[in-house]
Parts: sequence; structure tokens; C-alpha cells
Amino acid sequence: MRLLPQSLFGRLLLFLAGGLIIAQLLSAAILLQDREQALSHAIGGHIAQRIGAIVGLLDTQEPAERQRLVTALDLPPTRLSLDLPWAEQTDTDDRYQTALFRSLLRRQLGANRPFQVEIADDWPPPIATRPAWRSPPRPPRAWTGQEDQPPRAWEDERPPPPPRTAGGPPRHWQHAMMMGLRNFVVQVRLNDGAVITFQQILPEEVIAWPMRLLLTLLVLLVSVAVLAALAVRALTRPLTVLANAAAELGRDIRRPPLLESGPLEVRRAAMAFNTMQERLIRYIEDRDRILAAVSHDLKTPITRLRLRTEMLDDSPSRDKFLADLDDMQRMVQASLDFLRGGEDSEPMAPVDLNALLDCLREDAEDAGQVVEVDGVAAQPLRCRPLALKRCLTNLVDNALKYGQRADIQVRDTPQRLTLSIHDRGPGIPAEELNKVFEPFYRLERSRNQDTGGVGLGLSIARNIARAHGGDLRLRNHPQGGLEAILDLPR
Repeated sequence: MRLLPQSLFGRLLLFLAGGLIIAQLLSAAILLQDREQALSHAIGGHIAQRIGAIVGLLDTQEPAERQRLVTALDLPPTRLSLDLPWAEQTDTDDRYQTALFRSLLRRQLGANRPFQVEIADDWPPPIATRPAWRSPPRPPRAWTGQEDQPPRAWEDERPPPPPRTAGGPPRHWQHAMMMGLRNFVVQVRLNDGAVITFQQILPEEVIAWPMRLLLTLLVLLVSVAVLAALAVRALTRPLTVLANAAAELGRDIRRPPLLESGPLEVRRAAMAFNTMQERLIRYIEDRDRILAAVSHDLKTPITRLRLRTEMLDDSPSRDKFLADLDDMQRMVQASLDFLRGGEDSEPMAPVDLNALLDCLREDAEDAGQVVEVDGVAAQPLRCRPLALKRCLTNLVDNALKYGQRADIQVRDTPQRLTLSIHDRGPGIPAEELNKVFEPFYRLERSRNQDTGGVGLGLSIARNIARAHGGDLRLRNHPQGGLEAILDLPR
């Protein structure tokens, strides 16, 4: 999937972070639900107990004294009224909070006491749509003349209503609605048939979001996420080191071995990599010794045959012998170069590629051939100088031999250096583009019948490119001719 990160570190971090976030959200939801249920039990029990006590007290009072008690008890956040009529509910609220509050009220009021409950979450509160509460006026006190001014009529000493915002409910209730504040409206019939109405508006600090709990969950999530990122980084870092070591192994087989430290699996991987590197070094050393012995054993009899042929009298047979010996010597040398695969004891060193290309161009001009160079290398390339020169010489010679001229284009970036050698020949069939890299492979119809070769030039060039951590590929140019693209890492 394109949306997933490409690196193992990014994917592991994404999965762990996603899992942690989901787990924390589920934990927060469960904790908030448990908190809401606990608050419902505690607050509902307290309100029901208060209502039961007030109802029991009012049942024992006469109507006039009952009104005075209601006026005295009518204080926020519990409001009382004896003036509102009994309003039958049109629908049944079966929410958990409402059912719990009904059961708590029934326990306090008794099974035979008629009452009805309404818990609202929205604006306006249910009781606000009913007739306004009025407290009976109190008579003014007599003025004795000792006060600074005559006493005024008794005013409602309840706090003023909360300020309203334009086009909406009071600001206090707006915040309460956002925080899930609930309005408890209860109507209870007294023994004499009177109706007492209670309205309880829960304060904000009771229903508000538990910011301390949410902050604790957030701190826990961030802490675990940071620790998970560090752990994933520590686990994936050995893979990055191993990948870099494998990439460098193609350039320098004798690079320093990996440190065998860390967890058991990392140590085992490092030990296996170092063992593989040692075996490759021994294999290359054994191969070089065998190649040196074969080279000596083959060149010696060829040299003796050449000396004996040159001692013969001038004849057509003598010239044929010498031509066959030259072909044998070239084939032996090309085979040995291919078997070495571009790997020898030559050390890595920075090379001025621009100077190397100028040298190839001047050599071609001295031979009456055309080589054009377009572009420059921004900085020296670290490589094996003689091997890289051999690779470029093979490619340029191949382009001059089959395409009359070679156009070299240089494209340099901070990560890679690309050389394109384009000739003006007829090209080769698309199905043969990969086969020409096979050792000793020759096209059935040479692009120039007057020329030929052993069939190892492109194979040797690609081996040298791969020994440097790069690659060599061929393609038929859209404007005609064959293009060899040499790609080398910086």
C-alpha cells in the first residue's frame, strides 16, 4: 500500500502508535463510562435522599407553614415550587441514569408514593417551559426611624439568572450543555394531594470532563509512544547496519567486520555475516591463486609455440600459426580477466572522472575516431581506477567498433553517477539485450561483418560495475543506435 511507510521502522512505529492510541481511547471510554455510572449513583442517591427528607417534612406541615418552608428551601442548585401543576409525561425515558434515579427515589419515597422524573440534557430545562416560580412576598418591616432610610418591600434574594448570549441560552448553561450537564426535574404528590416540584441543576465541576484523568492518559500515551519509538529504533538499527555492510561488501570485500554485540539475534546475524565475508575472501584468494597458476601454465606453452613459429621460414603456414597464437593469447587473457570479475588487490581511491573521460577522448582522436563528452562530474569518484578505466575502455571501444562514434553523457547527483555511452550503429534486437552479457556470447549476425571479438568485453564491463556496487544495462536509443548506461553509486 502506498500509504504505508516504506521503512520497517516507520511501519512498526505506525502499528504500535495506532494500537496504543486505540487502546488509550478504549480505556478512556471505559473509565469515563464507569465515572458516569459512579457519579449517577452518588449524585442520584444524594438528590433522592434530599428529596425524600423534604417530602417527609412537608407532609407534616400545614399549607401555610409548608409554603414558608418551600420558600426557605428554594435555593440553588435545588429549586422548589408548590405552584406548578402535575404534568403527565407523554413518553417514557428508559435511559440508565433515569431508571437508576427512579429506583433511588422509590426507595426514599416508598412504593406507594406517586412521583415522576425527567432528566434533560438539552436547553431549555424542562421546568423553564412551565409557569414561572413565584415566592410569596414578605411584608415590609415597620420603620422605627432609627434606620438611614425606610425599609423596602422584601425582594427575592436568590442570585440573578446567568447572563444570556445573543440568540441562545445563558453562557453558564451553554458550557453546561457542552460538558453534558443534566437537569433533574421531579414532581411528587404529598399526602394531601399537593404537588411539590424539584429541579436540580448539577454544577459544572461535577459533570465537567475529568481533565486530570484525561491528562494522565495523554501523558501515559506520549510516554509509551516515545519508549516504543526508541525500542523500535533500537531493534531496526542492526538491520540498517547489516544492509549498509552488505552494500559496502560489493565494493570492498575486505571491509572491516561487523561488531558482534547487542541482543542474541543481532550477534548471531553479525557472526553469520562476518563468517560469510571470511569465506568469500578465502574463495577469492584461492581463485586468484588458481588463475595465476593457469595463466602461467597457458602463457608458457603459447610463448614457446610463438618462438618456434617465428623460427620457421616465411610461408603462408607461418603467418597462419602466428594469427592463431595471437587469437589464443587474446582469448586466454580475456577469459582470465572475466574470471577475476573486476576484483583484484587494487585499492579504492578517488578518481577525477572528467580527466579520465578526456584521456579516452584524446586517445580516440589520435586514432582518427570521434568521442564526444557532454556533462561533468561534480566531484571525484571513489573507485578502483584501473578497473573503472578498463570498464569504460571496453564500452567506448564497443561503441566505436560497431557504431563509428561514441557520445558520452555524464549525469551526476549526490547519490549516484550515471554515464551513458551512445553509438550510431544499427542497435541489436530487444530480445538480445541481456544475452550479450553472457560469457562468450556472440550475435549470429554481427553489426559489422568485418569486426568481431571474443564475446567477453560487455561481461567484463558489467562485472567491474557490479564490483563497485553499480550496474550496467543496454537499450536501443529512441534516435537510433545502442546506448550503454553505467550506473555507479557515490
